[in-house]
Amino acid sequence: MIQINNLSIARGSKPILTNAELTLFPGEKVGLIGHNGAGKSSFLSALLGELHVDQGSIDLPKVWRLSWIDQEVTANHLSVIDFALEGDRALHEVRQKIHAVEESGDMEQLGHLYEDLENLDGYTAEARVATILNGLGFKTEDLQRKVGEFSGGWKMRLNLAKVLGSRADLILLDEPTNHLDIEAVVWLEQWIKQVNSTVILVSHDRDFLDEVCTHTVHLSSEKLTKYTGGYSAFERAFAERSEQVSQANKKAAGEMEKLQKFVDRFKAKASKAKQAQSRVKRLEKIKLIETLQVEPHVAIPFMEPHKSPDPLVVLNRSDCGYAGVAPVLKSISLELRPGDRIGLLGANGNGKTTLVKTLVGELDMLGGERVEGKGLVYGYFAQDQIESLDMNATPLQHMSRLERQISEQKSREFLARFHFRDDKVRQLVGSFSGGEKSRLALALLAYKRPNLLLLDEPTNHLDIATRQALASSLLEFEGALVMVSHDRHLLESITDRFWRVHQGAVTEFDGDLDDYAELLRKETNAENQRNKQTGGATAPKSTNSAQARPPVDRQVVNQRIKQLGNQAKKLEKQIEADQPKLIKIDEALLKVDYSKPEDSRKAAELHKDRDGIATRLERSETELLELMLEIEQLEESLGVS
Repeated sequence: MIQINNLSIARGSKPILTNAELTLFPGEKVGLIGHNGAGKSSFLSALLGELHVDQGSIDLPKVWRLSWIDQEVTANHLSVIDFALEGDRALHEVRQKIHAVEESGDMEQLGHLYEDLENLDGYTAEARVATILNGLGFKTEDLQRKVGEFSGGWKMRLNLAKVLGSRADLILLDEPTNHLDIEAVVWLEQWIKQVNSTVILVSHDRDFLDEVCTHTVHLSSEKLTKYTGGYSAFERAFAERSEQVSQANKKAAGEMEKLQKFVDRFKAKASKAKQAQSRVKRLEKIKLIETLQVEPHVAIPFMEPHKSPDPLVVLNRSDCGYAGVAPVLKSISLELRPGDRIGLLGANGNGKTTLVKTLVGELDMLGGERVEGKGLVYGYFAQDQIESLDMNATPLQHMSRLERQISEQKSREFLARFHFRDDKVRQLVGSFSGGEKSRLALALLAYKRPNLLLLDEPTNHLDIATRQALASSLLEFEGALVMVSHDRHLLESITDRFWRVHQGAVTEFDGDLDDYAELLRKETNAENQRNKQTGGATAPKSTNSAQARPPVDRQVVNQRIKQLGNQAKKLEKQIEADQPKLIKIDEALLKVDYSKPEDSRKAAELHKDRDGIATRLERSETELLELMLEIEQLEESLGVS
């Protein structure tokens, strides 16, 4: 259990939390939300012990292993599989010791280390980590490539894989979906829901939060408030609480007004002095409830676009890609027309960005033709769009570069619509947050009044409030648009057609994103079935030499298999008894109203019971898995299939 008591932390002179309280239970999947700048990353740093605690305490079980995503990858010399395996620190240490002892020839010590390796699931670790890497988009042939061969986005996936493979008790994830495509996000959702670890994650993807979170913690007004369910459940509960607070304050304010009028009228009269004094005391006792802080309103308005040609852009038997290598997309024929609102689907590396760059003319075609309608004005937001901003310039200077004769007043009026006001318009862009830079880039794009918008992952640095503002603006945008995004809520909100970019082709996808997720599951299952039939997709061998198992005695092995089988049967009975109990408690917790004191007490008792059962169940399942794996390995050593 994680217990936070009377916690106060700050970044410099800015308070992040003041006297905050929070309790998290093992196995909970918690979404940490709050507007940009609220201090979510600072709170995670405090959990890791990287940020000084000014007051109070953060209590975690001493035996818990913590894992979090590093922002840099330095081990460029390692293979992908070896890099990911290093996430399990205990296993990594044992493997290193085995490597050293193998050279010394100490067989007794080596035998003990092999036992440690088995206790840590060392013989199945590579297959487990390979599955994680495959789920995050790495192909089997990638796993022996050096880390240094991959781009920054793929390296961030490697850091995520390292965390997921760590077998940690507490996993901290800060924006884990930012460098993922929809395929990898769907896989990650399933992984988080199934893992036994406690997970605390920061994300601005509301669909992702809804899918994986058992609870939501709102960081606002220097406090931590816990809600049951994902982001949508939080929104409903927050709205209800806000209304309750508003009504309670109205009632209290009305009573205060009546009491004050009585005091003002009769305080000077001796016959009424006692009653007036009594009302003064009542006035002092009435306290207004602190108003709940709502997310700041943000706007990203798009002006009326220039008149659109029809069609806007046509590709005719076009080969799309990069000079000197084979085309990424082959013989593509399509057209964009006014009113089109298209979402691009497909795994990273399949060619979505290549298609977008071809549509805007940024990439020369390798074959075929591209025809641009007369009067086309496109607005292109690239994945690295904020890097195109001049960090040493101000928003006003960026506006003057768009239109040389623009007045400062006109620039200020336009920038104010995007919440750049007063001194902000004269600040250097380099001092802005990632969200502010993205908002400025969108403002500069909107000023062009494009009749075709092409947006490639525009939400990576935007918080939920700004994403919602972007969605609202794009819904009202009267031009055509093409979007690449892992934010399914945004895609479903603003597009009405999908093109799938897959295996070198672009095809219309007839369905919604739920249908697409189901298609991905079917394709994955079919691929796994083919691999089983052909014996392919086995876990690649690590370059670490701690692989071979010492020889075994057949009689001893058979006796051990029988012993393990009996233990497994007992564990299966225990699991069958505990699972219904856990389900029953979870159903009861979903009905708890935390605003009622009696429900809160009941919830505490339920959580205590759940904690005990869940811990026992997790231990039983872990022990059963270990037994089954050991039985399987022992049978393989005897040649039994």
